[in-house]
Amino acid sequence: MIKPLTSLRFFFAFMVFLSHLWLLKDESPFLRDLYNNIFYEGYIGVSFFFILSGFVLSYNYYDRLSTGETKVRQFGLARFARIYPLHLLTLLVAIPLSFGENLYSWVTKLFLNLFLLQSFVPSDNIYFFFNSVSWSISDEWFFYLMFPLIIYFLLKRKNLMVILSFILLIPLMLLFTDEGYHEKLFYISPLFRIADFTLGILLYKVYKKRKNTAWLNNKRNATIAEIGSILLLSLFVVLHNYIPQGYRYSCYYWTPMILLIYTFSYSKGAISNILSNKILVFLGEISFGFYMIHMLVIRYYEYLPQKFAALKYLFPKNYIEAIVVFFVTLILSMITYKWYETPANKFIKKKLGPKP
Repeated sequence: MIKPLTSLRFFFAFMVFLSHLWLLKDESPFLRDLYNNIFYEGYIGVSFFFILSGFVLSYNYYDRLSTGETKVRQFGLARFARIYPLHLLTLLVAIPLSFGENLYSWVTKLFLNLFLLQSFVPSDNIYFFFNSVSWSISDEWFFYLMFPLIIYFLLKRKNLMVILSFILLIPLMLLFTDEGYHEKLFYISPLFRIADFTLGILLYKVYKKRKNTAWLNNKRNATIAEIGSILLLSLFVVLHNYIPQGYRYSCYYWTPMILLIYTFSYSKGAISNILSNKILVFLGEISFGFYMIHMLVIRYYEYLPQKFAALKYLFPKNYIEAIVVFFVTLILSMITYKWYETPANKFIKKKLGPKP
């Protein structure tokens, strides 16, 4: 485990949470502007997760899969045990919010969600149905399936240019794609978002080659680089209004995300030392649950006052509602991590894993 990167997962999950606080749009002009100009851009947390996923999986499995120490089946089972139990739970919790569709459409969407196929269909009425954030888990599952193939492909140096060419084509493809498809393809589709994941794998290869000689091994240098990477990402966010939405969905944030992950992967600077605090690391460990649960908490919070009008009087201000939703999500994340995610992970590995 690289502790600073684990802790950063929570901060980016929190950014995604902020991007979904549309209830602030009905609050004061200040909060409305804050949401529209800053919080909404928090969806970039997904880019961080995809790149980080490629990096961390490579950190843990690149050599082991390349040498055969870990079998592909073992790798796939470990990833399935990590993501599917919570996906299934949140899918079931989302079902009461999904009624109103005709039966055939509903069953089709349920099938796609059960098998993590929803993000392959370019329709927001499909990939955002049920627990809307699970589209990214659909992407992640595809990345996991492709990971051994990408590693095998990269073992041959000549194939590197093929992969880089595909990644560099994405900004060009955006130019020639109708804006109505930018979200569906370049933000949602795993066939395009695998570029983020692959960048994480390539970043690990750079890290592996340079980790013992890089100037980031010096605490002073690492601290400067950590502060610089945070400021660079902040600058990109501040300037986002000058960049077309399609590029922000896809490649605009690649540079600051890559530098942030690379810098903190060395864990040598003063900020890394702060992020290695056990409380922050724990928050990073529950960040998957926080990410998967937060939209359901928001949606149920919006739904319940419609049925029980008295609830609205408990929290008369939307910013108070936002705080309440945050803490409810945080508490539920802790509970599911301890009493559901971890036990389910162990159970699946025990039942389906190789016998001693």
